[in-house]
Amino acid sequence: MITEPLIVIALCIVFYGAFSGWLAKTVISAPMIFMLAGLVAGQAGLGLFEISIENEVLEGFGELTLGFILFADAAATNSRKLLKESRIPQRLLLVSLPLTIFFGTAVAIGLFPNLSWQECALIAAILAPTDAALGYAVVTSKDVPERIRQGILVESGLNDGLALPAVLLFAALAFSAMSEQAHGLGYWLGFAAKQISIGAIVGIITGGVLGKLIHHADGKGWISHDFRNLTCIGVAILTLLLADLVGGNGFIAAFVGGLVFGSFCQRRAGSLTSFVEEEGQLFSLIIFFFFGAVLLPAALEHFTGFCVLYALSSLTVIRMAPTAISLIGLNLKLPSQLFMGWFGPRGLASILFLLIAVEHDDVGRLSEIEAVVYVTVFLSVILHGATASPLSRLYGKSAAAKADSVATAAPKAA
Repeated sequence: MITEPLIVIALCIVFYGAFSGWLAKTVISAPMIFMLAGLVAGQAGLGLFEISIENEVLEGFGELTLGFILFADAAATNSRKLLKESRIPQRLLLVSLPLTIFFGTAVAIGLFPNLSWQECALIAAILAPTDAALGYAVVTSKDVPERIRQGILVESGLNDGLALPAVLLFAALAFSAMSEQAHGLGYWLGFAAKQISIGAIVGIITGGVLGKLIHHADGKGWISHDFRNLTCIGVAILTLLLADLVGGNGFIAAFVGGLVFGSFCQRRAGSLTSFVEEEGQLFSLIIFFFFGAVLLPAALEHFTGFCVLYALSSLTVIRMAPTAISLIGLNLKLPSQLFMGWFGPRGLASILFLLIAVEHDDVGRLSEIEAVVYVTVFLSVILHGATASPLSRLYGKSAAAKADSVATAAPKAA
């Protein structure tokens, strides 16, 4: 029966909502509450309900949710200011992301000798993208300099789409290592280029055309008050699905489409963001609930101490070292580098990517891969959720935050 878990979800919404203003100032986050509620109420805890959800259902719901959130976050981003101060997200995406996958693969090979290098690389790729929603207090805090917040937000918005081809590549390599089916490097490079380029093109065209249309209709007063947010949501979902339909990356399309849409419809972008904060957040919280109730308990059956060691490494050195390397030459203070390195939470995208990888049923030792990924996400929800508000306030008061609030020119080469 689905009734019991829905009752628990509704109770979480009511009680967290009743104290949300106070809880927002504490170390307790909404994803933390929903995840722990699922874990405690589910079969692994009190056993109030027993439920089995097909991976395809969670995957489809997760794709829509992530695409919707990416579109809304991008629409609220100041695209003109982003173009002027794009060095931070460029470094994080083009340097830090591949280094994170490389470091993560190397550490996994050392900790899990029973896994093939392809499977280790799959773990690293799944855990490479970040989830700004788990550090929501960071990307919305006025204490944190805007260029730092925007860098974290843009990185989170685009790295999902950039990491997905790598996830599919290593899942296929792990599968082909045990079968006669294999593709060459050229195939996968072409696949990645197609995913990224077509996704970006779909986002630009859809966000631009529909953004201009809605801006014109809104200016004429043709859009009723009740349909203002729903119209924007339709654009977000349409952008995601059109990219998938023509062979592009839906997440890239959603974020790029949101940026373009927001540049045309700044008035609508603000209301859309408010909708995500108030109602749209519910979708991701439901996923975290079922993550705690269904996915995490199954993974914990294959739990080992090495899973925790890798998870802690993934949240610290595997993330923070590449971040620091990528920011060399941007004149950022060490506290700013550490702050950006720490706030790389793993959440919805990692859960979704693992569900996609599960489609390759013949990937060896998949249960161990699930355990590593889900333990990492679990610790990230707890640790990043607990530190988002206090560290944002502490960092915001630092001299480094004040010094790095304004972009400085990189030193010229001698």
